[in-house]
Amino acid sequence: MKTASKELQKLRSMAETSLNKTAELQQVLAQIEATLSRAESQKVLEKKNKN
Repeated sequence: MKTASKELQKLRSMAETSLNKTAELQQVLAQIEATLSRAESQKVLEKKNKN
């Protein structure tokens, strides 16, 4: 029984780590998307100001 409990603890820990990494990845992707969006907006403003 102790072995099963330890295995469950190990699996739970792995699942929590995976969820944390997923959240971190989503945050990084959102930051990249925001950066690209700002760069695109800047280009549009620069073109608009040239005319």
